[in-house]
Amino acid sequence: MKHKLKLVTIKLPKNPNHDPHNKVTGPCPVSSECTDSTGEHHTVLVTSDEEIAALREEFGHITRIETVS
Repeated sequence: MKHKLKLVTIKLPKNPNHDPHNKVTGPCPVSSECTDSTGEHHTVLVTSDEEIAALREEFGHITRIETVS
């Protein structure tokens, strides 16, 4: 069975140093190449429900899961 690709958005605790008008590119807790590394929402592409479960266990709060067609 082929797995569907999914975009999973997680929410991290609010960062008091985050400036939405001055986004910082670099690594974040979810990705090594993040375009807003200080922001609280981060989206990653996953291929299995097991990956989603691992993200939920590691980061706690998943705000959105979208299937990629």
